[in-house]
Amino acid sequence: MAEILDSATSGAPTPAPDAGAEPPLEFNTTFQGQKLVLRVKRDGVVADLKAAITDETQVPAKRQKLIGLVKGALPPDESKLAELVGPRGEKPPTKFLLMGTPDDKLFIDPKDRDDLPEIIDDLDPDFDYQALSDEWHRSRRHAATLEKFVAKTEINWLTPRRKGKKLLVLDLDHTLLDFNRHDPPTQVSANSKRPGMDAFLEAVYEDYDLVVWSQTHWRWLELKLTALGMLSSSKFKICFVLDKTSMFRIVSRRKDGSEFKHAVKPLRLIWDKVDGWNAANTLHLDDLSRNFALNPRSGVKCKAYHRDKPNAARDAELPALAAYLAHVARASKGLSAFDHGKWRDVWKKIREA
Repeated sequence: MAEILDSATSGAPTPAPDAGAEPPLEFNTTFQGQKLVLRVKRDGVVADLKAAITDETQVPAKRQKLIGLVKGALPPDESKLAELVGPRGEKPPTKFLLMGTPDDKLFIDPKDRDDLPEIIDDLDPDFDYQALSDEWHRSRRHAATLEKFVAKTEINWLTPRRKGKKLLVLDLDHTLLDFNRHDPPTQVSANSKRPGMDAFLEAVYEDYDLVVWSQTHWRWLELKLTALGMLSSSKFKICFVLDKTSMFRIVSRRKDGSEFKHAVKPLRLIWDKVDGWNAANTLHLDDLSRNFALNPRSGVKCKAYHRDKPNAARDAELPALAAYLAHVARASKGLSAFDHGKWRDVWKKIREA
């Protein structure tokens, strides 16, 4: 038995159990913006909880991800719910993060279709992002439009931020990994990871809190993140995830006067909503510099990773970036003192020292 409570009614009292009946176990989670209260008989097993989830969300058990219910992997289906121990020692646990895609919502991401043109490179090399950013931010009309966009965008936290840590915003596709477009959506391979991805995330986590911002839709994004263990690692944590719906569209102008419409990842969306994170302590790692067109001083551009390219297995971009990011995070003069567009020059000096 399960009961859905939306955000407007989540505080309403729930009916009391029948007199003399043993109270059921109660689990609280959120799925696609709705708060769920799942009630399962006290002698129930993990399979019963999964069945209750399927009844209410239409997500089959094989695609359910119950993150944070227990420490580590979820026990087998026949395990007693009342005997589970939560990540903080609570017995039984009562809260978890639910992820999964209903059958009718499965889709192939447009980026992975063969019938669409592939973007091979970034914008023109002579594109002046800093001039664009300065001009854009001087416009009151633009500022008001962005302010409205930021106000209506919500952040759903997965892990609390840590005091004193800087922020690293991470792109996903072709920055940290590359999915083969011919792989079925339900068969995500560890081969998709850029060489050194796990070690990179563990290394940068020492100095930065991590946020993933991808230009794909959440339903596809969560499949990638969960299948590769990025939301359940004990070595690093993701504070929250933003998808393509959090990207803001602008019109840029090249030096030849031609206009170019594209989406960007405005860091103001995060800075306005999270006290303590700002331009002085935030970096944005992406393989497309147009994604940080409104915040070019915070952008760190990496080479795009394609796993089917020659020598892809010997790609060493992430170890180099890890060294650079640690260096600037610990420098006394602060992040804003560096020209992150020339990060390779700094890394070469680090390597030669």
